[in-house]
Amino acid sequence: MNYSVNEIAKLVEVDYTSPSVQIISHVSVDSRSVQNTSNSVFFALVTNKRNGHEFIQDLIDRGVNTFVISEDIKVVGDNLSIIRVSNTLEALQRLAANHRKKFNIPVIGITGSYGKTIVKEWLYQLLSPDYTICRSPKSFNSQLGVPLSVLLLEPNHTLGIFEAGVSESGEMKKLQPIIQPNIGVLTKMGEAHESGFDSFNQKLEEKKSLFIGCETIIEIPENKLDYSFPFSDTTSIENCSLCIMMMEALGYDKAIIQERIKSLSSLALRLEMKNGKENSVIINDGYNISYSSLALSISYLNQLATSFPKTLIISQIPETSLDDERVIQHIRSSDFDRVLVVGDQVLKGISTDTDIHHYSTTEELLNELSQFDFRNHYVLIKGARKFRLERVAHVLEQKNHRTQLEVNLNQLSRNLKIYKEKIKPTTKLMVMVKAFSYGSGSAEIPRLLEIEGVDYLGVAYADEGIALRDAGITLPMMVMNPEPGTFSDLIKYKLEPEIYSLHELDEFVKELIVADIKEYPIHIKLETGMNRLGFLSEELPKLIQYLKSQPEVYIKTVFSHLSSADDLNEKEYTLNQLAKFQEYSSILTSAFNYSIDKHVLNTAGIENYGDYQYDMVRLGIGLYGINVGDTDSEIKPISKLKSVIIQTKKLNKGDSIGYGRNTRADKEMTIAMIPIGYSDGLRRSLGNRNFSVYLKQQKCNIVGNVCMDICMIDISSLDANVGDEIEIFGDNNSVEDVAEAMGTIPYEVLTSISQRVKRVFFKD
Repeated sequence: MNYSVNEIAKLVEVDYTSPSVQIISHVSVDSRSVQNTSNSVFFALVTNKRNGHEFIQDLIDRGVNTFVISEDIKVVGDNLSIIRVSNTLEALQRLAANHRKKFNIPVIGITGSYGKTIVKEWLYQLLSPDYTICRSPKSFNSQLGVPLSVLLLEPNHTLGIFEAGVSESGEMKKLQPIIQPNIGVLTKMGEAHESGFDSFNQKLEEKKSLFIGCETIIEIPENKLDYSFPFSDTTSIENCSLCIMMMEALGYDKAIIQERIKSLSSLALRLEMKNGKENSVIINDGYNISYSSLALSISYLNQLATSFPKTLIISQIPETSLDDERVIQHIRSSDFDRVLVVGDQVLKGISTDTDIHHYSTTEELLNELSQFDFRNHYVLIKGARKFRLERVAHVLEQKNHRTQLEVNLNQLSRNLKIYKEKIKPTTKLMVMVKAFSYGSGSAEIPRLLEIEGVDYLGVAYADEGIALRDAGITLPMMVMNPEPGTFSDLIKYKLEPEIYSLHELDEFVKELIVADIKEYPIHIKLETGMNRLGFLSEELPKLIQYLKSQPEVYIKTVFSHLSSADDLNEKEYTLNQLAKFQEYSSILTSAFNYSIDKHVLNTAGIENYGDYQYDMVRLGIGLYGINVGDTDSEIKPISKLKSVIIQTKKLNKGDSIGYGRNTRADKEMTIAMIPIGYSDGLRRSLGNRNFSVYLKQQKCNIVGNVCMDICMIDISSLDANVGDEIEIFGDNNSVEDVAEAMGTIPYEVLTSISQRVKRVFFKD
């Protein structure tokens, strides 16, 4: 877009006259991702998570001078243009709605519960040979994402494809005027966001209100269409059917449609982050590329790799060119050490310090890839689908076996937001990332939490904290189980110990004296009824006396742990614990003339005892999607454990299966072998038909004993092949289901997943 400041004021419907004549071409709502500073307008959004007004002075210092605000601010700067509105999000929505009115082109609006993004991306792939398309980046379908998407419309676009999502009644009436579709697509409806509506029908009507004024509305057909589909699963066939019907509505010949849908891929159209060879990190976003998606990916990379070398592997961009000034500015913003370009477009204008190489084809790049050193690099891969840059990602990624844990970073962010809404704005948040982030990953989740602005991390042992420091995590960290042999490392890596006894405290102080360090932060744990670690009430006088005599330490926080916060039948016991904590912590804090933070609530405590938040709360299992409170909570699991079939075998009646011959075929039977066993976290007791995994949405019993590295499943009723995907837990089996079958709790299921299981991190 290109608007003067005065035009923007007019479009957001306020009276304002700016002395500036500069042209604004970029809208930003995130201070971290502002690139074209002098040509950007910053909308200071106010959310439960942060207030954009707090970042305005920093942006002024960086060269931004145009702002849309809703609060009084005191800033220092020259030639500032400040547009005052009552609500900055609504102003952004008005700007986008008025921008949309300038375009007389077909616009497809997509809504529904599931499949919006995949349908949008498939339509883009199918229609891009004939249209210049503007589409929503990633899954930008919210009250904020939709206006940001529509503002990407430019005069050269001949088709728009935008998705819209709503979670409560009344939201679509704000999005419909922004998208103003003349063709509507309704994807599969389900129970997602059901709590925001009185009924399913109300939610359906809310979704369909996007289609007001549409000439054509496309919904999933009742019967399968007369086409050959490149998929076998029902969901992909339904999504593909919507694309076919859209092409038919646009006048495409059946033969052309059939030919084009052959090329559709079921690959995830989302960013993947994996561990690479030589301690590298591979960020694979190589399934599609546009100016807007490139900007988002580079912004994400900049947040992750603040102190590591970076490589960009990029293909040519179909909708624009690599020599577009906007593209160059975004690539410059990341200060890449190396850029590898695939395709005919040439990248120019980057820093002379950047090592740039051009290749005509992906095959040429693959042949030369071994000459480059990727040690400790963050590697961002961005490419158009036809270049198949996922092959490059495959070569660079660390080779683990085919069982993998998929971790949805977007869902983690959503879970975090839900818990932040449960705590007061003044309450600090510590997130527990011990035990490999409850089995989910080592540095990846703490890195995201740092970006999300949590206050503290909690780890179990010093080596966990050291690994996070080596990965570049700078957040304050409390070590729950510090050992005397690691005290020097705690100091070296600025890790803060939990102190639970006078002996431990004395040993740590001795280490500080040797290091000649004063006022090192420690965390005092009190025993209030857990009967585990912690100072007893009768020990407090001696503790206070010792602390006052030792300038080497100061108390950062005092805390305790609730034993039964998740069990409301034990409410009396929990309230007794809380009363003890109030009494004991007050004795301790009143003895010192400096501020000491208090915290006692864990995840279940946040849910059930929110009046006792004190200065900080500790979020653990709930962040990872295990609901310990309200059964109607929007908290969702962040991970799925999957494997693949590596062999199938026919058995005759009476044949035995596996070690001990504990399962025998009672008839002719087909079994499949999958590479996951008890050393991966699949407990041996789940064998012999005690648990079922899912293949093509169907239950398949585990037969025979679970082996160390492999288990066998009964696939007699299914048409299955080597390479087909198996779900151990995810959409069908929950972690709670697995825990029940194992006779344990979800914590153990998650933390038992071996580190040899590949972790794949996704971000829409």
